[in-house]
Amino acid sequence: MALFALLTLLLAVAGLVLLVRVFSNLAPGSRKLQQDLDKMKEDMDKWAGELVPMTREEVELFSFNQEKHVLRKSFGKTAKGIFTSIYHEPVLAYSYKEYLGPGKNGLLYVRTGSQEFVYRISKKGIDILVDREPVGTLKEDGVLYNKRGNRMLAQINREAGEFLPVLVNDREVANVARLKKGEGSKLSQRAFEFVKDDMNKEEKDVFLSLAVLEVIEQSINR
Repeated sequence: MALFALLTLLLAVAGLVLLVRVFSNLAPGSRKLQQDLDKMKEDMDKWAGELVPMTREEVELFSFNQEKHVLRKSFGKTAKGIFTSIYHEPVLAYSYKEYLGPGKNGLLYVRTGSQEFVYRISKKGIDILVDREPVGTLKEDGVLYNKRGNRMLAQINREAGEFLPVLVNDREVANVARLKKGEGSKLSQRAFEFVKDDMNKEEKDVFLSLAVLEVIEQSINR
């Protein structure tokens, strides 16, 4: 009887833990989102360490290689890692959480040596913030609209082949490489290939917001 009671208690506790995990990953409200974002930042403070300043040179050397990469897929996908340059210098850290429910629903926090990017992923698209300032919404077709939704800021062509062109203000500025599945030897390859080198700060922020998201999504979905 004592053993049966113990097993019953253990099963009840396991069921309670399971329910807590499930409900914590359900589609969140704004307060829950902010709490999760704060936790991501606090957690990243502990494991990301110092990141090399993301200068133009470091962006050109940005690779698909990651350190401290963790990917979990139970009860909503979670992932985190640190992308490095081709010389294995840490340049970008990220933390991702997927929520349960119909359609796309998630939160992505990205940190470089000098900037923060936040992506709120939902059925309507991906709302992007750079340094806490709203930039716009990225739609399923790869078009990024301004925060009012009445002007195209940029576009990434995901239908292209090995390289995905990125347009900012109607001109092609760079390409994001596509990492083929199973090609572990390609992790050290450069992720970006520039076409234009005269982007202003606003254009660079817009480009990075799309390029960084694409590289992380390739990593998470690979």
